Amino acid sequence: MSTFRRFPAGSRPGFTLVELLVVIAIIGTLVGLLLPAVNQAREAARLSACTNNLKQIGTAVHNYSSAKQGLPPATLGNGGATLWAVLMPYIEQTAIYNKLNVDAPTRNEWGSTYFDTATAAAAGTNSTALMTAVVGEYICPTRRAPKSLNNQNAATGDYAIVIAGNERWQFHNNINSLSTNHKQALRVGFVSGDLNLNPFLASPQNMPYAGVGPRTRESDIRDGTSKTVIIGEKHITKNYLGKCCGANNGNGSGGGGRDGWIYWNRGNGPGGYGEYWIAGSVDLGLARDSLEGEDANNLNGPQLGSWHPGVCNFLFADGAVRPLAVSVAAGVISSLGYVADGAAFDPSLL
Repeated sequence: MSTFRRFPAGSRPGFTLVELLVVIAIIGTLVGLLLPAVNQAREAARLSACTNNLKQIGTAVHNYSSAKQGLPPATLGNGGATLWAVLMPYIEQTAIYNKLNVDAPTRNEWGSTYFDTATAAAAGTNSTALMTAVVGEYICPTRRAPKSLNNQNAATGDYAIVIAGNERWQFHNNINSLSTNHKQALRVGFVSGDLNLNPFLASPQNMPYAGVGPRTRESDIRDGTSKTVIIGEKHITKNYLGKCCGANNGNGSGGGGRDGWIYWNRGNGPGGYGEYWIAGSVDLGLARDSLEGEDANNLNGPQLGSWHPGVCNFLFADGAVRPLAVSVAAGVISSLGYVADGAAFDPSLL
């Protein structure tokens, strides 16, 4: 005799409520176990993409150096283009770069007050071409989506030019000697007679950055190119991502944060903002998390740091990219940014 269970005509076997709840609980447990692994895999991919961005920037730096016989300038001078504009031909952004006249400012802030008609017009054209020019290699995917603009509808970036020394927000000061305050590798561009460093006067000027070239050679990095950082991830505090345009990590008393337009430099420090948006001082150590130093002013809060858990990426002068632990002592980070202080740390041991 058959022992199979018989069901009434027209009915089907199914889950009981208890069985359904058990299945749901098992699925929930599995999802709970998988999500951290999925998130870790995603962040690993984003960290890899960020690392690759810096490798591309490093390649551009060395291609510029090969073409111009010197490292690219951090800025061309007060009001002039920054490294992020100068490197465009070397990171496949020639279409944007060809619209520029880099002999003129990148923002038409002063108009005919300080510049002749042609220079003022060129500055306006530069500003139009660059204002929303978001470059993928300048954006860290852990921090923001591609094509992100700040709250002033201006292009931003997640990497900072390393700056060192007491005058940490004035690339244009003490530029003739690596033994004075300016001790980082990427410095203000060189123009014969240093005419690009002169403050703007009331009389109109004509193309103040004409003929600009490298100021630093690789041989000037006496601590060794493999032991000197030139670019790092820029610390932008989490609650002020995309907010511009002050001289503080967060709102503080200085305005809306430091996530500013990366193609323009006004050379008189935080009062002029430009260098605070494009640079990061090694003298203040690394931010240990995305909120450290929020609301701190430019002299106290860390300027280098990432949103990657536990590490911050740096580009070294030899083109290598290395993640450094955020727990690394501030003095070590500072020495890595100085080109000739004699404290040459081996980054592979950090």
